Amino acid sequence: MKMESCCVGILAGSLISLLLPAIPDWYWPLSLLFICIPLRCWFGAGLCLYLTSLSIQLQQYSTTSQQVLAQHSTIVAGTVVSIAQHYDGGSRFILQLSETVKDKAQPGAGALLLVRWFQAPVKLQQGQQWQLPVKLKVIRGLANPGSGWAEAQALVSGLVAQATVQSSGELAEPKLLGADISLRQQLFNQLDVALGDFQSKALILALTLGERPFSDELWLGLQATGLGHLISISGMHIALVFGWVLLSQYGWALLTKRWWWRFSLALGTALLAAWLYSAMAGYAVPTVRALLALVLLVLLKLCWRRSSGRQFCLLVAALLLLLQPFWLLSLSFWLSVLAVALVFYLGWRYPPAKGMRSMLLGFLRYQLIFSLLMLPLGLLFFQGIAPLSLLSNLLFVPWCSLLVIPLLLLVFFLQSFCPWPLTLLWQLVDVLLQPLLLWLHYCAEANWWWSVPQSGVVFTLLLMAALLLLLLPVRNRSLPLLMVLSLPLLFTINLKPAAQLHLIDVGQGTAVLLQQGKHGLLYDFGPRYGSYSATEAAVLPYLRYQGVHQLDYLILSHNDSDHSGHLALLRRAYPGARLVTDVAAVMPELNCRQLPAVWQQFSLQVLWPPGPAVSDVKNDQSCVLKLEIEGWSVLLTGDISSATEQKLMAFNPELGTNVLLLSHHGSKSSNQLRFLQQLAPRLALNSAGFANPYQHPSKEVQARLSLLQVPLYNSADMGAMQLRFSKEQLELKAVRPTRLVKWLENLPFGAETAATTR
Repeated sequence: MKMESCCVGILAGSLISLLLPAIPDWYWPLSLLFICIPLRCWFGAGLCLYLTSLSIQLQQYSTTSQQVLAQHSTIVAGTVVSIAQHYDGGSRFILQLSETVKDKAQPGAGALLLVRWFQAPVKLQQGQQWQLPVKLKVIRGLANPGSGWAEAQALVSGLVAQATVQSSGELAEPKLLGADISLRQQLFNQLDVALGDFQSKALILALTLGERPFSDELWLGLQATGLGHLISISGMHIALVFGWVLLSQYGWALLTKRWWWRFSLALGTALLAAWLYSAMAGYAVPTVRALLALVLLVLLKLCWRRSSGRQFCLLVAALLLLLQPFWLLSLSFWLSVLAVALVFYLGWRYPPAKGMRSMLLGFLRYQLIFSLLMLPLGLLFFQGIAPLSLLSNLLFVPWCSLLVIPLLLLVFFLQSFCPWPLTLLWQLVDVLLQPLLLWLHYCAEANWWWSVPQSGVVFTLLLMAALLLLLLPVRNRSLPLLMVLSLPLLFTINLKPAAQLHLIDVGQGTAVLLQQGKHGLLYDFGPRYGSYSATEAAVLPYLRYQGVHQLDYLILSHNDSDHSGHLALLRRAYPGARLVTDVAAVMPELNCRQLPAVWQQFSLQVLWPPGPAVSDVKNDQSCVLKLEIEGWSVLLTGDISSATEQKLMAFNPELGTNVLLLSHHGSKSSNQLRFLQQLAPRLALNSAGFANPYQHPSKEVQARLSLLQVPLYNSADMGAMQLRFSKEQLELKAVRPTRLVKWLENLPFGAETAATTR
């Protein structure tokens, strides 16, 4: 009971820490720990133990990060510790800082940097040592509801900063210090040659070395089928390797004398095989977690300690969180804990029977219950469900676990010692993976992924409650189950949807969504450079999350890459949307002046340009749009300059607005004081990237707004922003201030909500 209470306390401490505004210094929970132990308050001891571990590691991470980021531009030296990812014109890899650089001690030695190198002169290899001139930046991702959290992912992965290699020679030229490459890189190169142009090459690389060079279509297929866990090396794969090696020796160990010694050797061999597989996967976080859990299991077996499934799950989860307290921010960690707990629960609830038929029924039961339980979790965390998940898992989990993966790893093992490609064996693996590959391509093309808007969260929680009632060992579940499932009827009242404006966080660019229920109008589509587009990374997920089923209009203000985004992708996703722009090259249906005066509840007025080609400067060709809703007005100005601002005031002497989206992301060449004085906005919004090279919004513009006492809300600090309009007030909500883990955010200003009343 002592250990169980302590483990529960550790888990409780991890969950409580999510709600704390700040993590206390380590000596406070440590002091309380020494009070709890004499009082035998084991729950409190576990809670304090976790908070102490979290505080110490967070302080170490912060100190290292500050040391590394002390200089914006500097020279770093280190070792490439990941297999480089190559994309259009650039490479991305992880660099571990060495002890010295240029014969001097290097700040933050041992820290990990996420490095981007555009136009690298050589092919980067894991294990190489480089001296690089870089520009350093805090890791800070986009902040949109329903999207990933880059800061949390960096903390889980141990990355302290991101760096961009400067090839201009301002500091020094990049220099290769050591050309040796790692064993994992050698195996990758060998496998890359052996596989040639096999169709299943990406799947084989994912299942052997944990590298996932998947196409967009393959990613969509994995999402639509719910088979991502099968292709990404995780706890299931590590456990399978451990189980295969153990079973291959277990029977022989029991038949020989001194079976206990043989059994111990079998456990050690199986653990070694699992460790080697984890190493080949680059010690990815899920594989490390699984490996630590197996080490604990082996130790319990060797020490003859019996433990129930509940005790084992508690002990594993608690120890993992103590060793790596940042894993509480990892969704995959909690899903793994849930999956293991479910296995033990089903083993207790439905004891396994002998015979192939009973084993098959048990497998079907597990897959059914697990798939049903994953549905609400998918709704809650990924804003959608994969309706073919159950069928896909029933078909391909046994196929891959019992046949494909064992053969694939055996061929990979042989290939590691063979100097020439084992072409025939790899062809056999490729043939066995074809059914899975065809299924993934079919589901991607058929779009078997159902997006569920934000409003589905309430129903999600109710569905989870209903499933839990079904799983609980109680006799009469019909009444409470009926009560839970009838609650959605309370939410079927057809309320009039509120009109909203969303400033999507797309970094250094613009994307504004007007929404009325399931209908939307999109003004600009975010930036695009190389293979990256904010349209794909931020805009489309945001539209799905908000439940926008129909985009009526796509308005492109002007033809700049930070506004035009990936237009073709948008048009494929919403083929019924009409394109409105003066950019003839994209073949619009309407020019800016043909935009209807009314859309849903919004009144629309195009103030600029008065006609085609009024300026040789494309920024001054921006479509300036004024919106009116519920007596409130919003002005979207694109990238117009101060000269165009003067013309706008001349053409519209009474022009004013309640909300202003700053021109040109807050550039000092726009947003002149006289223009701001005439508009007299109550709120100013700005869309800019964090620590952008243009220093938008400029200090001059901030000073002008401060002089006029106009509050400024910048997407780099606030994340995505949502304006709700009603006759009484205008309310603004932002993502970053409302995130759950306050101590992970470091906002210089801002509040959870801001409101302006008449």
